[in-house]
Amino acid sequence: MLTTNRPATDSVLMSRVRQVAAERGGNIAIAGPRASLSYRDLMDRADAWTGLLRGYAPPPGAVVALRVADPTFLASAFLAVRAAGLVPMLIDPHSPASRRTAVLAAARPALSMDVCDTPEIAEQAPNPKLLPADAGYLGFTSGTQGPPKGIVAQERGVLHFVDWETSALSVRPADRIAMISPPTFEVVFRELFVGLTAGAQLIAADAVTRTDQRAVLPWLKDHEVTVVHAVPSLAARWTAAAPRARPDRLRWTLFAGEPLHACHVDAWRGAAPHTEVGNLYGPSETTLAKFFYHVPHDRRPGLQPVGKPLPGAHLQTLEPAGGVFRVGIETPDGSFGYLEGTASPEDHAALTRTAGTTVFHSQDLGTLDDNGHLVIKGRLDARVKRRGVFVDLGAIEEAANRLPGVQLAGCVQTAPATGGTIVLCVEVRPEVSVSDVRKALMRALGPQSPDRVVALPRVPLSPNGKIDRRALLAVLEAAPLPTPGGPGA
Repeated sequence: MLTTNRPATDSVLMSRVRQVAAERGGNIAIAGPRASLSYRDLMDRADAWTGLLRGYAPPPGAVVALRVADPTFLASAFLAVRAAGLVPMLIDPHSPASRRTAVLAAARPALSMDVCDTPEIAEQAPNPKLLPADAGYLGFTSGTQGPPKGIVAQERGVLHFVDWETSALSVRPADRIAMISPPTFEVVFRELFVGLTAGAQLIAADAVTRTDQRAVLPWLKDHEVTVVHAVPSLAARWTAAAPRARPDRLRWTLFAGEPLHACHVDAWRGAAPHTEVGNLYGPSETTLAKFFYHVPHDRRPGLQPVGKPLPGAHLQTLEPAGGVFRVGIETPDGSFGYLEGTASPEDHAALTRTAGTTVFHSQDLGTLDDNGHLVIKGRLDARVKRRGVFVDLGAIEEAANRLPGVQLAGCVQTAPATGGTIVLCVEVRPEVSVSDVRKALMRALGPQSPDRVVALPRVPLSPNGKIDRRALLAVLEAAPLPTPGGPGA
């Protein structure tokens, strides 16, 4: 066991926030649902909790599971873990118990810590996994495309993105950054550190706001939020649930996590008329995001580009065919790789780090528009065979999202091993009939159109706000498909 008086880790995030706190100590850093912390309060807690963690003498690079009971105190807990030479892993206490059990078993944390005003720390695995000392955090993929994979992020990669976004958005101390993402979604690190490294104020949402879609837009308005990060599907729910709310102070909205369609942009600008809209792209493997597109007010129809690489990142056009290619990303600011035991050999081969550079060969398919902007055109695993012919599920979703009255669209194939039925599930406005949607898709896609279109009251979303296709398949398996001419056609 190591002694408890070892020197503090050179945490670049801790150093940056400490510099800001030295200048703005009495200013509010985080306004939470039950308490507010000044920058001085935040750092005092971080320093005190660093000492508590060291008292358990965990080996350097061991994981600490942070159970986020109150997000007001997340920044202090995260920074304390990093300053102690350990690696934080965020746990959402509201996530399914099966997921919590799986990620804890994979990570083998040395300690657990309840994130609240008075945290409780407990010892966990006697033989914890050890990660690189400069790992920023251990995250896990959402699991919507398969079993969750552990990703060992690089702390300097987090700071690289934060510095870029702070500059690109001109984030300043007067800004109020929404902190509303679930703790298992890596966007939470953008929310935390874009604000705290710029001396701005974080506005942490309470549990009701996070789960009640009717509450989000009024919350953004009432708290005069100026910057928010959102997932397109979830934002569509927010605007539909509170059509009269107008967060007029919102000046930037950053979308990520899913394809962004013109209908999403239009609905959001209808609710927040003064906001600029950005579209970010970058798999979790590359740390936070690596492409950005500033959506103009005369936005293009249909699918929006994800833009051009951030400084230091490079696009690789892999396996090009017919103008479409598999997206590869090369960056010095990406992750260290997958956590041992949570990814297949093929996954590990697709994510490598050599000589200070991360290279990731994604499953995403892209093309370049006339201005050299990357447009994501779906995924390799979304191209399925139906009666011996390949069909692109992503293209079906894109076409559906172009139709008036379609609010959300998710496409899956039942029994793919036997070339089963392709089903498009949609949320539509009351005046829209499913038969009209199907006819419009037949005209637009011809033989590439879905076998069935089914209207659902709610297309299932993951805890991160993305369309959950595994859950969608479970919904379809639980209820037989409607007969032609019925509610779903």
